[in-house]
Amino acid sequence: MSNDVMNSAMATWAAKNIPARLSVDATAKLLGFAEHDIQILMAARKLKPLGDPAPNAPKWFAAIEVIRLAVDEDWLNKATKEVGKYWRQKRERRDNPRNIRQQFRRERPEKVSPDSSPKSSPDEQFGGDEDAIASSM
Repeated sequence: MSNDVMNSAMATWAAKNIPARLSVDATAKLLGFAEHDIQILMAARKLKPLGDPAPNAPKWFAAIEVIRLAVDEDWLNKATKEVGKYWRQKRERRDNPRNIRQQFRRERPEKVSPDSSPKSSPDEQFGGDEDAIASSM
């Protein structure tokens, strides 16, 4: 980025009283994306929050970096493609008739009747007819 563009970005920043640290909604507004798209850009490593925030912590961005990205046409093009790719893949996953849950669903085993289980003792195996065996002798 040229010095002239950076100087004009700095002048704009100073004139609009933009704070040095921007929240997600302010960042989204400045870049022209929806607020929920900022998370997509962070996951794609196109946008980096300040510090090392926990996943559930509020995210903050350096205003000077956001302004630099806002005037970078190549970055805006790549970021827009990344957001579009995310939503296209999400639609494909949703519209796919065989979704992930069906893919990994385990089939229930058939119920086994009590007579089909193996007999555990010799009496159970041969019917327990000692009297019939003794009378045949």
